[in-house]
Amino acid sequence: MTNTKKALVGVSTIVLSLVGADFAFAQDATIKVGGRLMLDYTIADFDEPSSTINNSRVRRARLFASGNYGDSIKYKVEFNKSTGSSVELTDAYIQFVPQNSKFKVKVGQFKTHNSMEEETSSRFTTTLERGAYTDAFGLDRRIGVSVNTSGDNYGFDLGVFGTNVELQSGMEEGYALAGRGYYNPVKSDDTVAHLGASWRYRNQGDTESDIRYRQRPYTNVAADRIINTGRFAESDNFYAGEALYIKDNFWAASEYSFLQANGSDGNEDADFSGGYAEIGVVIGGRQTYKGGRLNRPQVDNPVGEGGMGALSLVARYDTLDLEDGPYVGQLDTFVLGADWWATKQARLGLNFFNVEAEDGTAESGSGVLGRLSIDF
Repeated sequence: MTNTKKALVGVSTIVLSLVGADFAFAQDATIKVGGRLMLDYTIADFDEPSSTINNSRVRRARLFASGNYGDSIKYKVEFNKSTGSSVELTDAYIQFVPQNSKFKVKVGQFKTHNSMEEETSSRFTTTLERGAYTDAFGLDRRIGVSVNTSGDNYGFDLGVFGTNVELQSGMEEGYALAGRGYYNPVKSDDTVAHLGASWRYRNQGDTESDIRYRQRPYTNVAADRIINTGRFAESDNFYAGEALYIKDNFWAASEYSFLQANGSDGNEDADFSGGYAEIGVVIGGRQTYKGGRLNRPQVDNPVGEGGMGALSLVARYDTLDLEDGPYVGQLDTFVLGADWWATKQARLGLNFFNVEAEDGTAESGSGVLGRLSIDF
């Protein structure tokens, strides 16, 4: 067992004692099996140098098992397969929910607590791909322990993490610390206002590769990154703010992030940033919200029940700035999206995107990303 894993076991033991756990174990357990399938197709053209994309891929194919053990334990195990990759373990955790306590403790592999959009399931994001900074700044899943407390209009998570279970290779592991909090100054049946902030510090192990910052031109079908700093950092600090407003069938959202990268072995430090702003409307339904993130959209009249489903329209501006000192790369993306929700679990989406890049592998490009998404 690595030092990081030993530390996580020790931390989880201490945390459970601190929150005053009073578990009510039961002999019976519940289990739910489900999954999602997302099929993408992209047609796009890029200029200087000229290149084209006309290709499809399985963006996500996931199966999971989740459930409860008595009233005090929840669990989830999920595997993912996409085109060009092997089967990967995504989530694998146990969450302890002590009785008579305001705290919950999660142990296993899961996402660090950063960004409203990253915390929102890919089934429910308003555009088909998340903001560019979430990939470029490496918001990911790791083995860790976190503590959560929440109320009707607030929530807070704090966690300590090792590295992703899929990246174990005998090297000395790095680690990460992360926290996120949110508050709802307004929350009613038809209106939600959300304000949130998050932070993460990560440090590479002595034998791990340096950190790099890079991103594709919106679509994951693109084989290459359009901007890429190369590897140079041994650690970084990430800060982000987030805001969301939902009123009836209208919504507006924005996130902005700032990252301080610490160069290794004489490499220069750097300051990067990224974020997005969007507005949207749902015809025949509305966005929903739960626990500091977007939840499954409401479809008033689904297909199969005498209706035509719901239509979601969104306009987004997304920016990523990796320009500082010797490091170069800036990417601005404009997205117009339309999603037809036949039912609350079946989505057909089209995103038109236009990208403008500086100091990248291409100067500009545009295209259409289509996705068929089904979950069960």
